Parts: sequence; structure tokens; C-alpha cells
Amino acid sequence: MMKRRQLLNTLAAFGCVLASALIPQAPASAQTKTIRMWTFLSATGTSPREVALAQIIKNYEAANPGTKIVVETQVWDQMTPKFLAAHRAGNAPDISWVVTDFLGDAIGSGSLADLNELFIGKWPAEQVKDHASAYWNLTKKGDKQYAMFASPNYISIVYRADLLKAAGIDPASIKTWDDLRIAAEKLTVKNAAGQVTRYGFAQGFSEQQADPHMMIPYLLGEGEQLFKADGKANFASPAGVAAMTFATDLIKKYNVSPAQSATWTVDDLFEQFSSDRVAMIQGPSVRVSTLQAKLGKENVGLMLWPGNGKTAHSPAVMAGWAVGVWSKGTQKAEAGKFVDYMLGAEAEKIWVTVGGQSPLMASTAKAVASFVDQPGNGYIRVAAEGASKYGWLTPIEFNVGGYRQALNKATQRIIVEGVPVKAALEEAETRFNRQNNR
Repeated sequence: MMKRRQLLNTLAAFGCVLASALIPQAPASAQTKTIRMWTFLSATGTSPREVALAQIIKNYEAANPGTKIVVETQVWDQMTPKFLAAHRAGNAPDISWVVTDFLGDAIGSGSLADLNELFIGKWPAEQVKDHASAYWNLTKKGDKQYAMFASPNYISIVYRADLLKAAGIDPASIKTWDDLRIAAEKLTVKNAAGQVTRYGFAQGFSEQQADPHMMIPYLLGEGEQLFKADGKANFASPAGVAAMTFATDLIKKYNVSPAQSATWTVDDLFEQFSSDRVAMIQGPSVRVSTLQAKLGKENVGLMLWPGNGKTAHSPAVMAGWAVGVWSKGTQKAEAGKFVDYMLGAEAEKIWVTVGGQSPLMASTAKAVASFVDQPGNGYIRVAAEGASKYGWLTPIEFNVGGYRQALNKATQRIIVEGVPVKAALEEAETRFNRQNNR
């Protein structure tokens, strides 16, 4: 009986092997292709841009059943250096989002493939023209297009509309830097003991996850440049000293900004803003929708930086992410196809209406005009106006990585240690120039 059972088991096992051998196997070309992408967003996150990305990926995979897009979320201020290191090691992802500060390094390293060869060269002339912008030009070198921009960002003043209204302040009345200070004074609230319970304005000055310093629009508005022609820092110029003095006086002299901001990260700043402890902050346009989700669409707005009395508005830093395909990847064609869709006309409508970011293409701006006109969405129009008229993109002719951290460190030295403004900025120049071999 035992031998008979063993024989039956053997025949059954042989039958399974034979059956599997007879089942037609899918050809190699039909196997699922996995495209790895590095970004700071999570495809399972709940922020507006993350929800938009998840929807875009879902749509693409449904239309391309043989392809799987795998998002590998990275820390945003470490991602680009990590990508460049992975390129050198030969194990970079198929697609990576590259921060503007290091875009020149990425192009110079040869890590990014020419998108003209992958898909842009097949576009009709009208489609190329539709993408025309300062962002588009920044990713172009000669006859090669090394990336396309995603998540265009305009960094200016995010404000609590409800708090400004209660204080009788019209955002449109803040036309000069003195106007900004006066508004911050009106918005600063103290308790019976004289302790500040709400500050009028704030920015985070941590060296971690550093946003561009508010002294930059002030300096640019005076006609100065942040960097000299050879790429060396120009922080301690007369305009730079005046700009840093204004920023730190808000803390040290007027007490309308918190001294604790010396150690605040971007996320700390948003937490303070959402908790009614700050009425206005320096903030990015791409985060307005997230703040609106917490506080109400009608309660969060975006305004341009003030001017100096001679100009209407000072230029703001235009940040964003250049999305490129790894030049040494084995799936460049497939990766390029997804980038083409993710940053194309269909997907950009999702980035705007779901993700809450500004459109880059002229056709998209027209298509979403009614959405932008809805209550609470006016910040999209403000960011678009700022980008077209009052914007500044980090130069990529030379490496400028670390300038944000250098300026924030200088601010810490002034606020915490009492170092004179000019001396702190000169130290920042030396630090930046040494770090970048200049």
C-alpha cells in the first residue's frame, strides 16, 4: 500500500511538471517592466501632490499594462547628491527628480540622458512651443534637453487671510519692505504678561531642509546678484548687508519674528503657521494647498514679495524639480515614455487640479482657468504671475549647492551669537567659496 501511494505521488508530481512545461510561457517582451523613480513624494501619501502622483501613475499603468512604476521616496535635500553618487556607482534609478541647486552638476556629470533622443524629438513644433518657459530653457544645453520640470515652485509670502482680515490688513497694501514690517507688527499678539503668543512673520533658518533666505528677494530687488560672474558668493555686498539686517531686525529689533526660528526647519515653520502662532511666513506655492487642507481654503493665501518703492515687487526664488532619465539605465526608452506622460498635457491638469501646483504649459493654463478662478485657488494665479514677471532661477553655470545653508548659518550667528551682519555674511562667503572650490 505504501509503495502504491509513493508511486501515485511520484506520478502526480511528474504530471505537474509536465503540465507546467506544456503551458505556453509569455515571451520576454511581455514580462512586466519595472521603472524605478526617485522623488521626494510618496505614491501612497496624502498630500495633494502625492495624491496627484498616485493618480498619474495609476492612469499610466492602466494604459501600459506591461509597465510598473515603482516610487522610491527620498529625503528631498539629499536626493540629488545621492543620485549623482549612484550614477558614479552604476546603480542609479531609471528616473530621478533633480533639485535646481544641483542641476548644473547633474548635467555636467553626464548622468542625464538627452530627452530629445528619447521622445521630445518626435513632438510637433506646437508641443515644443507649448512648453516654452524659463524652466524649459534651464534644462537645455546646446541642442540637448536633459530634463523637464515638475512641481514648479514660487517662494514668497504665505499668509493667514483670516488673521490679516481681523487685523484690517489688505495683502495688496503691502507694497514695500517697511509695509511688511508694519503689517507684521500689527499681526504680532502678546498676552497680559507681555509674552508673544503670535508672531507677525517668520522664516525657518535651520541648515536642514533649508528654503532660500528672505534676504535674496530683498537683494535682487536692489539690482544686486547673489553670485558674482565667476560663481563666487556676493552675500556681503551693501545690498546683501541691508537685506540681512532687515531680516534679522525683525527678530532682534522689532520682535515680530521669533528667535526660535534660528533652528526651525521648513516643517517646523508650517506647524507654527497651522497652529496660529505665526500669521505670515516665507513659504512655497506648492505647499499652499496642503496648508489650506488644514486651515480652510479661504484662510490661506499667497502674495508676492514687496518692492523697494521703485519697483512693484522684488524677484522671488523659483524652485522646482528637473525630472530626468538616467543616462546609463537599461530602460531609457520606457523611462522616457513615462516622463513624457507624467509631465505632459493630460497629467499636468492633474498636477494643477489635484496637486494644487501652477501649470507650466500655456495650454494647461487655459484649460484650468475656471478652476483657478474658484475661491481659494487664487494663489495659483499669483504664483504664475510671479514666475512670469518677478522670478529668479538659481544659475546652473556653476555649482551653487550649499548657498541656502551658508546664509542660514550666517543668520544663526547673528541671532544667537550676536555676530555683526557684515562679518557673518563674509564668513558665509568664505564658507561657500571654499566648499565649492572657488
